[in-house]
Amino acid sequence: MAKDSLPELELANVRTREHMTDTVTEIRRRADVPARTRLAIARARQRWHRDPTPLVALGITAATGIAAIVVGIRIRNSPAARLDALLTPAPVPVFKPVKPGKDGKTKGVPAFARKEDKGNPVLQERKARDKRWAKVAKQAKKARKQAAKRAKRI
Repeated sequence: MAKDSLPELELANVRTREHMTDTVTEIRRRADVPARTRLAIARARQRWHRDPTPLVALGITAATGIAAIVVGIRIRNSPAARLDALLTPAPVPVFKPVKPGKDGKTKGVPAFARKEDKGNPVLQERKARDKRWAKVAKQAKKARKQAAKRAKRI
């Protein structure tokens, strides 16, 4: 650097200044978002005119998504979509006489209808849950009685 001549230093100065000017110009160009957006849209249009396959695929995907949402809402709103419908056993065929009892449950259910209940996992789970709750309720009732007895003694 000490042996550099004055013209060489001036040349380096000019080059640095040009480089800085180019950098500022490039930053301005990149910062011009609307122009870059317009350019990107123009390029995309050119590509789509040459080969519309991606645009068609995008449209089909969007239409399929909207249709899936609409069908899903229709299914959700239908009474068959409720999980409560699975909790009740399947209706027994009309040609087999079934007598409803006073509690609303059927008496004399044919064997094949009872077998269907074994294949219904939701119904099986409900029966198991009811059994567990009955056991817990029985224990709670016993504990309440014992607590009442203790309270009377005191």
